[in-house]
Amino acid sequence: MNSLVQSAEEKFLRKKFSGYYGTSAVAVRGLEKREFGFGGWEKKIEFRHIAFRNESELRARLVAEAPLYISHSVAYYEFPDARPMPRKNWLGSDLIFDLDTDGSACNHVCGKFTCQKCLDAVKADAIKLIEEFLLPDFGFSKSELAVNFSGSRGYHVHVVSDAIYDLDREARREIADYVSGTGLSFERLFWNEGKKFFGPSPSQGGFGGKFARAFLAKLSDDAFALSIARKLKKPEEREKLRGAIEKGNWDNIGITNREKKLSEKFEEMKLTMAGRIDANVTADTSKLIRMPDSIHGGSGFAAKRLPTPDAIAGFEPMRSAPVFGSAPLRVKATEAVPALNIRDFSFGPFGAGEVRELPEACAIYLLCKKAAVLA
Repeated sequence: MNSLVQSAEEKFLRKKFSGYYGTSAVAVRGLEKREFGFGGWEKKIEFRHIAFRNESELRARLVAEAPLYISHSVAYYEFPDARPMPRKNWLGSDLIFDLDTDGSACNHVCGKFTCQKCLDAVKADAIKLIEEFLLPDFGFSKSELAVNFSGSRGYHVHVVSDAIYDLDREARREIADYVSGTGLSFERLFWNEGKKFFGPSPSQGGFGGKFARAFLAKLSDDAFALSIARKLKKPEEREKLRGAIEKGNWDNIGITNREKKLSEKFEEMKLTMAGRIDANVTADTSKLIRMPDSIHGGSGFAAKRLPTPDAIAGFEPMRSAPVFGSAPLRVKATEAVPALNIRDFSFGPFGAGEVRELPEACAIYLLCKKAAVLA
């Protein structure tokens, strides 16, 4: 299934990937009920409707063909290699959240060479999804969650639970809409009653409670408090407002332009995951998602499976996800390469046309990014 004409770079990478799959563990939950897809130099999914009976069969195929990308269905099927899709006989699906950095953390400076700021930002988003949505709002347990690095720019959070197994696309879309805050507005959470102004209390569930808790936490910050009202410079006034919000009363101190100021804070605090998850992935019951622990052909990094959801806090992709080591490899840059740190190696910057001997982990990263060729 490999492309008929392969560049020297693709041939080299496939040989390296084959070696990795020959010695690494291959484990996919419900493997025999999954549909698989393979990708190459040009497309992340070139072939799909592939099925395997067991891990040995999958490993043998990976070693033989060394796809640059390997994905499997979020769904479980009776006949995973059948086509068209209805003939597969859908049985159920995991629920997937796909988080990728959008580059905004560094104002889009890093481009395809994802920087530490962007990786830290998407990690924070993944932690927020788990800690502020999946566990408290949906009631999933950590044992029902599986997290892996995407292999390039983000994280995949898998919910594996009987509670969501047979949910249809519409139900999954509702979950995605809730997490992304679709239809959420300040006006839906607050209301006037005469001269009084009421809203959510911190003990409430949903976004109202999230906003109340976040607002109360921010009241400890002087700049934040003074942007609401100058009188909040006094500790006793802050406590007065804090106590009222605990009961759902959002203005017992006479805040000037209270609706305008509070609605601005509501927007600024970005409590939803809008723009941070791919809602289409979450809603799709037949989506192919990158196989955990497989190599991402756009980086040469593993889609590293984390041992527990909590492990994400200490996970550093540029140190822990690279698959290859320190053997020297000469490459020629085809574009400007910034200063980068991969594993314990630092290299760059250097310009297009420059030849460098780099540790394999770094050289393969540039080859996968199509920022260099073999020298």
